[in-house]
Amino acid sequence: MTILLIDGVVGVGKTTLADLVSERFDIPMFPELGNKDTEELLNRFYADKTRWAFTTQIHFLNERFRMIKEIHKKGHGILDRSIFGDRIFAQMLAEDRAAGGEGMLWEEYNTYSTLLDNMLEHAQPPELLIYLECSPEVAKERIDSRGRGLESTVDMAYWERLNDKYDTWYQEYSHSPKILINVNHLDFVNNNDDKESVLALIGDALLDLGYIKEKAGAI
Repeated sequence: MTILLIDGVVGVGKTTLADLVSERFDIPMFPELGNKDTEELLNRFYADKTRWAFTTQIHFLNERFRMIKEIHKKGHGILDRSIFGDRIFAQMLAEDRAAGGEGMLWEEYNTYSTLLDNMLEHAQPPELLIYLECSPEVAKERIDSRGRGLESTVDMAYWERLNDKYDTWYQEYSHSPKILINVNHLDFVNNNDDKESVLALIGDALLDLGYIKEKAGAI
């Protein structure tokens, strides 16, 4: 079984790249927002984090584990975020609540974290992590431009803190081989050279892993 994981901060372009990789290398895609309840829960969360933090985190945990089981059935798949980095958001919410802000109680975090650990015992790690690196400023511009619910109202300090935690997570990640792509100046949608250069890089990694024998359609 092969799981490819594309991860990075909110707004970095994970789903866009995952769709391109899925099309180029014929790997089914399991999108983060595939459940109709997800975006509604996110809007509720951004409007009232204390009320919805724990529920939203459990929802994502359940969805990501479901996707991993689906990939087991199909034999391969791409995730545009996964269960392996999800703890970042829960930690931030617990820290915020402890500091007097909105978020989840440490007791809620401990419940979530224990459940996550139990699930990870039954979750095969990915064969490859593709980490998209992006500055908080560029990520915020992309978040605002896509206009997805209330996430554009979140202040810049949150995105900067999230970016720092994600960078640390990537440095410490050891579940699989990994590659880092800085996407500050890349446009997968409108610039064909950018698209082909990134797909060629990913194709090389898939060749090294033995997942493909040649990079279909790559330059």
